[in-house]
Amino acid sequence: MPQAPDENNCIFETPAPSTGKRTHGSVTNLRSQKRRRMSMSSVDLSRTLDTDVNVGTSTRRLGGVADRFVSNRPKTFLPLNITPRTTRISKQFGLIDDKVLNFKDDTDLFPTMYKKDTTLSLLRKSASTLFNVPPTARPCSVTENLSKRKHCVMVLDSPGVSADADAYPITWSQRNLIAVACKNEVYYQNLNTKTVSHLGTTAFPGTLGVIQWAGEDLESYLASGNNKGTIEVWDAGSQGGAGQMLHRWSSASEKSIKSFSWDQNVLAIGNDDGELSLIDIRAPLIDSGVRPHRSSILSLQWSTDGRFLASGDPDGVVHIWDRRNGKSLLETTDSITKMRHKANARSLAWCPWKPDLLATGTSAPEGKIRIWSTSSLAPHSPTPLHTISLDTSVLSLQWSPHCKELLSTHGVSWKPLPSRRHSSSSSHLIDRLPTFIKTPLTNSITVHQYPSCKRLMTLSNAHSSAVTRSCLSPDGESIFTVCPREETIKMWQVWSKPPPPPKKESAFDKYIIR
Repeated sequence: MPQAPDENNCIFETPAPSTGKRTHGSVTNLRSQKRRRMSMSSVDLSRTLDTDVNVGTSTRRLGGVADRFVSNRPKTFLPLNITPRTTRISKQFGLIDDKVLNFKDDTDLFPTMYKKDTTLSLLRKSASTLFNVPPTARPCSVTENLSKRKHCVMVLDSPGVSADADAYPITWSQRNLIAVACKNEVYYQNLNTKTVSHLGTTAFPGTLGVIQWAGEDLESYLASGNNKGTIEVWDAGSQGGAGQMLHRWSSASEKSIKSFSWDQNVLAIGNDDGELSLIDIRAPLIDSGVRPHRSSILSLQWSTDGRFLASGDPDGVVHIWDRRNGKSLLETTDSITKMRHKANARSLAWCPWKPDLLATGTSAPEGKIRIWSTSSLAPHSPTPLHTISLDTSVLSLQWSPHCKELLSTHGVSWKPLPSRRHSSSSSHLIDRLPTFIKTPLTNSITVHQYPSCKRLMTLSNAHSSAVTRSCLSPDGESIFTVCPREETIKMWQVWSKPPPPPKKESAFDKYIIR
């Protein structure tokens, strides 16, 4: 009685004509002298693609569909590689190749089906655009402004500007007035009318080292301090022209005034002796100062909400003062709770859209930007949220009010110092001199993205020497930078305001009420 045919091997088994033995037509049957040609009509494609063929002790799957190393379905559902002859013909027509993983588009397999200007090709192109995610447009970012136009908007000569790298010789008012301190005189230009005016000359001998316009409440007031400890407050007036001196204070110690910071009617003052003082312009008396620093207070900055005041010195110590109690947020009996850096901490900047963020920058030999949060500072072990290592002097910092970006200006660069473990008795400052080299960050203007800290743009050689200071425009789009060696200041458009939101269409815009 004949056996029932095997369902899995019915395609490949053919009965022998006379001997009663079965001869397999598989490609692995070496005993067969001649393989029988198979008609495609006798092939059940729906069953052969997932059919196992047992050869000896090994198991294979036809077409490679179930091969676990092939990650996609084959483009052609035909058993083209079933015999050496069909394999050779298929290779000549480019339908298969010798690679195990073969990823090809349909246009490569059937080029005649996808000619240009055909309806099918147009449909395929339009469908492919649905999967292409366009880059997010950021019109406020530096990538759409200064990165595309890498040139300054304006250059102003400033002869006699202070050569001290720690000086603040420029300031930008809310009325769009840019003021420059030249020796013992102050000049300013109205950028709306392009007129230049002489504000005044200090009555005491000395060189002006720091000037700063007041805020919105006193936008015509300017404070100036010289290297002999004299502080003066000027009123530029509403019409411009020569200013009027309102107040003057002189220090008995004649210590140089190093930094200013306005907050409404209160002016914070830092001098070369490490003394921090406050002046209320409505009651012009200097409060008894405190000395939180052992050396000069090189930087002072009120937070945008007026709650905190940050101060930094050449020893790398940064204090954050709480206005509500007049004490440092990190003030304890243990001295190691101070925010310490390993180099001069002369650059401070509070974030305008997140008032608890503070950015600090250090110069040689450290060259890092750190971003701190007052809401997460631990009293005994303050740690920054982010640290950006640049191996370049960070001389000034500016946050953008329109996007999450941070601008920094730089001076000299150096080779990275090899790490070395310091003993507990050694100073926290780095006592090794770096090897100075020229890099793309040397004397540059650089913009970083927050919170990724990705470098978005580097404008190399913005000046021929160190870019010591920068100030932000009242609209938050441009900055002025100063280079004492060049005796020039330059204006750059870095950001732009966000576009207005689209207006929602209402029924009154479509129809007219009669």
